[in-house]
Amino acid sequence: MSNGIIKNRNFIFLWSGHLISHAGDAIYSIALPWLMLEMTGSKSLTALVSMSAYLPALIFGLFVGVIVDRYNRKSIMIFSDIMRFLLVSLVPIALIFDFASPLLVGIITFFLAIFSTLFYPARDCLIPHIANPKELPAANSAIVISGQMSHMLGPLIAGIGMSIFGLTHLFTVDAITFLFSIIMISLIVIPVINQPYQKSASKIESIKEGFRYIRREKHVGTLLFLTFINNLFIMGPAIIGLPVFVKEILKEEFAVLAYLETAMAGGMILGSIIFWIAIKHFKPVPILLIGVIIDGLTFSLLYAVQSNYVAILVLLIHGIGIPLIIVARTTLIQKTVPDKLQGRIFSMIYMSVMGTSAISIGLTGMILEYFGSDSLFLIIGLCAASCAWIGLISQNFISFGKKVN
Repeated sequence: MSNGIIKNRNFIFLWSGHLISHAGDAIYSIALPWLMLEMTGSKSLTALVSMSAYLPALIFGLFVGVIVDRYNRKSIMIFSDIMRFLLVSLVPIALIFDFASPLLVGIITFFLAIFSTLFYPARDCLIPHIANPKELPAANSAIVISGQMSHMLGPLIAGIGMSIFGLTHLFTVDAITFLFSIIMISLIVIPVINQPYQKSASKIESIKEGFRYIRREKHVGTLLFLTFINNLFIMGPAIIGLPVFVKEILKEEFAVLAYLETAMAGGMILGSIIFWIAIKHFKPVPILLIGVIIDGLTFSLLYAVQSNYVAILVLLIHGIGIPLIIVARTTLIQKTVPDKLQGRIFSMIYMSVMGTSAISIGLTGMILEYFGSDSLFLIIGLCAASCAWIGLISQNFISFGKKVN
């Protein structure tokens, strides 16, 4: 982190809460597919329940953007964390008292995702109000670093916790992390800001205003389309393909999946640091496109992997590309989109990521019933890397990228 960010108490509170609660998210995301595979033995049903975590962004994303632009973003984040704490707590209760079912877990996961859909756009819109414009790249990199430190801690905790207190209480640990996040966010002090947005406008009109902005600013539309297509290829294999790859290709258990997720998180921390250094010399757009290429090509390498150690190395390199995409994209929006519209644009980005993830997970589950995960990674990885052409052939996107510092 830069000196300015380190001395920023409000940002440190946000960063600390994000670090701990995201570790809980990492535990949930790795424990959920494993729980479903143990409960059902079905890849397609596991994919269906995992897909429920991504549907709310697709269904409610546009309306969430209006809410984030209209109301206090700190309050939205606290409310979201309270609801997520209550929902995650239901999972270990259901397992302990033996009334857990794939349907119940799917419903909990669906509603949990609704409040995540509120939380993350509100967080990204809050950051410019607690960090000055020059600090935004460092702030965004720091948030991604905290997330990936969490993704390192989460799988490690999950792997150790699995052997100590079992799968059930991994969900208990996740619930507790939301309480810490609530406390940290409550300590943030934000200057009173008069929202420039007119609350009298209807929600539908507000959504239309967001689309009019995208039509007018074509580079934002290109960014959304690139995000949509890239995640359509990547997210299903990342979420469902990896557990199947560990079970069927590497023929290993949960601990190896935790190690792969930890390696990817380590790569993302390294990638966030690389972004923070690279942004001092290069524009965000080329950094983003390089990230897309790394993200895809490394997945295709899994086709030839038979060793745990090689898989860990590939996932480490794969992780480097992810923050080059995420941090560059977030910085571009924060620096160019008016504050009164940022909630809607970030929600559309979140909808593109999470909504296409739902589709991608469903398709991946069906494909894996007929094809091996190694072949899936080869084809999908090459397709994902080719998405960089969307940005390269768009003159509006390239010319826009040259103007943003």
